[in-house]
Amino acid sequence: MYIFFMLYPVILGLVGYFLIPYLEDQVSQTSLVPEIITMLFILLTGYIYGAITAFTLLDDKDDAVLLSLKVTPISVKAYVFVKLMISFVFGFIATLVIVLATNFLPGSSIWVLLLISILGALQAPGVALIVNSFADNKVEGFVIMKMSGLILVFPVLAFFIQSWQEVFLVFAPGFWSARLIQIELIPSIEVNFTLIWYFILGVIYNLVFVYLFMNLYSKKNRL
Repeated sequence: MYIFFMLYPVILGLVGYFLIPYLEDQVSQTSLVPEIITMLFILLTGYIYGAITAFTLLDDKDDAVLLSLKVTPISVKAYVFVKLMISFVFGFIATLVIVLATNFLPGSSIWVLLLISILGALQAPGVALIVNSFADNKVEGFVIMKMSGLILVFPVLAFFIQSWQEVFLVFAPGFWSARLIQIELIPSIEVNFTLIWYFILGVIYNLVFVYLFMNLYSKKNRL
């Protein structure tokens, strides 16, 4: 898992480094395709780390690792929390490295890139808990993981919805980081809040999201 964690951002970054400039040359200046692909590349980093962490937790369940921990001094919740934190930390580092190495967001300050990386990485624990809250094994987990990928559609819709109707998109964890990316890519975009307010609201929402699903996961597995 950790080897994948290290190699994945390199592979994704290399693909994006060549793909984005190619798309910019191939499509018209009014097309949003390069911006949408750029956003998805950034959001996918946190999402993939969450998906991989989800499968390691399901593997722990299948191998009775979580059950065994109940008779040790190590708290099962603490073990799960550490795994979720690892997914967040790796997601944060990988997202930051990708946006810096590929210049996906030219002209953005390091502080803005840090905010985007934090919000993007906060998806990872949420995705891991979504899968584990509803799946009983790796087969079910794979199906639920693919279904959860649909939440990436909502950040794309945010490119075309800037008014009060965005309230219908905010439940997607990736929406908040997507909004920050959109503000940086398209300065003329009309939005309801400033960049910093989207960041603050995004952190609050994602933490509440993780808290609720952690409770659901704990009840399901009697932790």
